[in-house]
Amino acid sequence: MRFNGGFVRRRHILASYRFCKAIGLFALARRLTRSDLRILCYHGFVLDDEDRFRDSLFVSSDFLDRRMSYLYNQGYNVLPLAQAVERLRDGTLPPNTVTITIDDGFHSVHAIARKVLKRYNFPATLYLTSYYFEKATPIFRLAVDYMCWKSPRRTVDLSDLGITAFAEARALEFTPDIREWVSAQIYAHGAIELDEPGRVTLSQKLAELLDVDYHHIAQSRMLSLVTPDEARDLQRSGIAIELHTHRHHFPDCPAAAHGELMDNRAAVEPVIGRRMEHFCYPSGRFSEAHSAVLRSNAVKSATTCQSGLAHAGSDPLALPRILDDNRVSAIEFEAEMSGFVELIRRWTRKLHRPAAIIPCLDLMGTHTEALVFI
Repeated sequence: MRFNGGFVRRRHILASYRFCKAIGLFALARRLTRSDLRILCYHGFVLDDEDRFRDSLFVSSDFLDRRMSYLYNQGYNVLPLAQAVERLRDGTLPPNTVTITIDDGFHSVHAIARKVLKRYNFPATLYLTSYYFEKATPIFRLAVDYMCWKSPRRTVDLSDLGITAFAEARALEFTPDIREWVSAQIYAHGAIELDEPGRVTLSQKLAELLDVDYHHIAQSRMLSLVTPDEARDLQRSGIAIELHTHRHHFPDCPAAAHGELMDNRAAVEPVIGRRMEHFCYPSGRFSEAHSAVLRSNAVKSATTCQSGLAHAGSDPLALPRILDDNRVSAIEFEAEMSGFVELIRRWTRKLHRPAAIIPCLDLMGTHTEALVFI
């Protein structure tokens, strides 16, 4: 019998977590890290089968409810992001404070997450990217990826799509690798050659060829963002709307990065009626060059996708978060929330050598995809 080494190693890690929890190390870690800020990160929520399509982006209502129930029952103090960041800086943060953040702005935040958070009276922050907030169409790249994943066809004829790469593609064997290649070619063509109505038309034609219901994708809004009315409703329910760029892309060029912030603000601030002052790096990618741009735009905090807890000395423009999704088991979530994993990270950095446990924590690391919303 052959064993998957990664699977066996993961089982050992989970078993070690359970043992450490049982002997009180999680409780000790929570006391030792009680003055640190835990910033949770989510993305979208399941309306159909999105979690099977992207298990790192979409979680179910039940999944979110279990996590929020854990925070509530364990007595974590859940504060709005703006208040938590200010109190972290001032040294007045309550013990074991958590703030909840949600990236991108999928419709499911309003349809699913809003109701779960209201059940526990938890505030949250939504970092809203604004191109598709304005367009009100499914996110082109995700829709194409989804249709290529969803298609039941084993062979496809794409020669009529009008894309050079498919001119002779009359009987493509639709393997997983080919599906990815097809999706990449279609996205590149749509991004360069078409406007948004053209991309929608291309998506509809692709859906017919792949035997996928594009009308359902559009009508269910499973891959669409919130509407202006929904954004205002989210604010009224305690979910603050903040910056996340216009096209889900934050260039290294200062002028282009500044433009992304300005476009984001121009699209969203008139809707919500207030200034947005907090930012999330799209896909977690950031550099030192971005700090000056954010400061010049009066941004008070910026969150990354780097794993960790924020402390009083953390750079407010490079705050770490705890990324939570379907690949994170309950015991791993507890290990992160207690601060146990964070202490291992800190001790490892002090020792200047890799810790055996850290590679197995990539599930909570910088795993989000670099999606550019045209």
